[in-house]
Amino acid sequence: MSVKRTSEPASFTGRRILVTRAAEQTSALNDALVKLGAIPVVVPTIAIIPPPSYAELDKAIEDLKCIDYLLLTSANAVEAFFDRLAALGLDASALDHMQTVVVGPKSASALSARGVTADLVPEDFRAEGVVELLRDKVFGKRLLYPQAALARDLIPTELRTAGAEVIAPIAYASKVPDDAAGKLHCAIAEGLDLLTFTASSTVKNFVKLLSANDLALARQVPVASIGPLTSKTARELGFNVAVEPASSTLDDLLEAIESFFVKANDQTRTSL
Repeated sequence: MSVKRTSEPASFTGRRILVTRAAEQTSALNDALVKLGAIPVVVPTIAIIPPPSYAELDKAIEDLKCIDYLLLTSANAVEAFFDRLAALGLDASALDHMQTVVVGPKSASALSARGVTADLVPEDFRAEGVVELLRDKVFGKRLLYPQAALARDLIPTELRTAGAEVIAPIAYASKVPDDAAGKLHCAIAEGLDLLTFTASSTVKNFVKLLSANDLALARQVPVASIGPLTSKTARELGFNVAVEPASSTLDDLLEAIESFFVKANDQTRTSL
């Protein structure tokens, strides 16, 4: 994860920033915040778990020779798909005949780590971007879309309307971490300067985990959101979204957070 510098580290010094991503995904954001002098308060509000059954995904993998496009819309999807591919005795060479599509740089990087270079990446790093990228390419084609249990149905619906056959097995699910409620209570009691959310599910779970009093306190803390859908969820649940990057990547999110604190520091100095 590379970060463009926009200010001196002083803008971040001592800032307590809540990180709510799944535990296995916190390191990049956590490490970047530490380097900038912030204090990351890591309390995942989501945990990635296996789906109730691999039957549909296994059947899809067995039929890979019939697939024209493989759609992987998160790093979690990449990991879940390739882990299952290996479990069935296959490797990346099984994908040589198809086009691989990812949602953005993070999933492209995860795919590259598995030995595969993404063929297509949308300009808009969201499901909407994937649909726009593929809409005119997939008539009569078969697409495999390993998805999260709670994924929106936008991609299957829109691409089926465009004439594609979309196979969308559940590749992974999620749950609320068992120890999150107590950790969040302590984090809020000790004070936070910013809440970060990188998916709507992290916001929804955050709210479920809090008492009424803690939720009231948390709603007074500004929010940094990864993108429009997460921001919409946060606002609907009563939060003040103060930071949203133009592009939904961690690099851009961190740069937007830094700009937010630079502005806050400038306003403080002006008022003195």
